[in-house]
Amino acid sequence: MAIDLAFEPWIYIVGGHTRLFPVWAGSGVAQAPSGPYKIDLWFSPTPSGTHSLPSASIAGAGWVCTPQGQRYTLRVTGGASGRIWNDMDGHSFQISAYHRPFAWRYRSVDRRPGLSFSGKWVGPNLVMTDDGSIARAFQTDGSLKSYRGSLEPATSVLPIVLNETTWWEILTDDCRKARGP
Repeated sequence: MAIDLAFEPWIYIVGGHTRLFPVWAGSGVAQAPSGPYKIDLWFSPTPSGTHSLPSASIAGAGWVCTPQGQRYTLRVTGGASGRIWNDMDGHSFQISAYHRPFAWRYRSVDRRPGLSFSGKWVGPNLVMTDDGSIARAFQTDGSLKSYRGSLEPATSVLPIVLNETTWWEILTDDCRKARGP
């Protein structure tokens, strides 16, 4: 926590209020023709992989709930270019997320779906688009494609606003809530 406070203080005050722990949590819905894709995630700063270019890097976890009620656990990475000390408002931000199931280190895993989001901070929220990654990862009925669609062109770019929330709300959320009754 002391290292984050010294080198990544933005995480403690992003959104205009002070937080005790260096973690941001958010939740949003991307509305596709096949139905809603609910994204819940959390992240904290992590050392960047480069020392030559300044950046704010993040790592975390989350999940995506599909219109069919499937839930895929995600590994979350990303960040922003440039050195950000205390004001993230209006700054561009990218997030990459891929499936990482429990006990992933001990067995061969399928990393589908792979999702990506880009946008910017607006107050406490991330206003983003999915870069067409939902259409590349899922069939039109909401089921997971049987192949990695990363080479397909972005046919449908969906907006999504990740609204700041609490860890508790994310941890107690389930896919049934995203689908409705």
